[in-house]
Amino acid sequence: MYIRSSLAIALSFSSQCIRSCVKPAVILWLASSFSVYANSEQASTTPITSIPTVTYQYLEPNSAQDKKAMQLIKQSDAIKMVNDISRQHVQFSPKLTIVFGAKDGTLYDPEIHQIQIPYQYINDAMIRFTQNHYAETGIDEVQATLDTLAHTLLHELGHAFIAARDIPILGKEEDAVDNFATIILLNYVDNGADIAISSADLFAFEDQDIDTFDDLDFIDEHSLDIQRYFHMLCLIYGSDPGEYKSLLSEIDDDSRQEREDTCIYEYESISRNWLRYLN
Repeated sequence: MYIRSSLAIALSFSSQCIRSCVKPAVILWLASSFSVYANSEQASTTPITSIPTVTYQYLEPNSAQDKKAMQLIKQSDAIKMVNDISRQHVQFSPKLTIVFGAKDGTLYDPEIHQIQIPYQYINDAMIRFTQNHYAETGIDEVQATLDTLAHTLLHELGHAFIAARDIPILGKEEDAVDNFATIILLNYVDNGADIAISSADLFAFEDQDIDTFDDLDFIDEHSLDIQRYFHMLCLIYGSDPGEYKSLLSEIDDDSRQEREDTCIYEYESISRNWLRYLN
């Protein structure tokens, strides 16, 4: 989430899942209108720095559950990943502050150049994965939760990067930074596709709670969670069609080839444009 001036728009999740549940194939077509491309005219080469360009604050937890969340965050590979990305590809001056245990969020606030992540975000994700028996997929609930943390940190990092570089965005910025996070995972992070699949599945689980939509769902700055879910799968497939062919297996035979071709095109186009800024 990105805070403009002092206005915060609430983020509500919904969705399905690729590792442990299946949805009607037709919903995948919702993702076809999701692509957002960063204008690459102002792209430049980024030198590698010796130290991370982000700093961290861990606020005092208010409960045993929050304390456990804080410990998980501190020990997670997500922190090392963000450090590496902030040295090599997404640099900030002044340094970007990431605050864990914040009251609001998840969000990036440009007025104070700060990302805010509540401990409750970790707790809620853990509950979702546990309730859906995610360990049966071979990825335990803790790892899946930390995977979603990695994607969320990159998502908010994307907001900060766009603001710092004044990058023109054609379309929803929330869609653009979803792409930003997924492209970084697929191009720069070991097991990045697995991290992205766990993150997509969280959108899937949250979507299961939605029985009906109202007007606010369709005018929100975020795309529908089911769209975010399927679009992430599309990018993952497009990055390596041979390895991830099963991600599109829900589509009927008559439509699958067209969608496969579209996902390859979308991945190549979105990746190419973001990498102009990241390399």
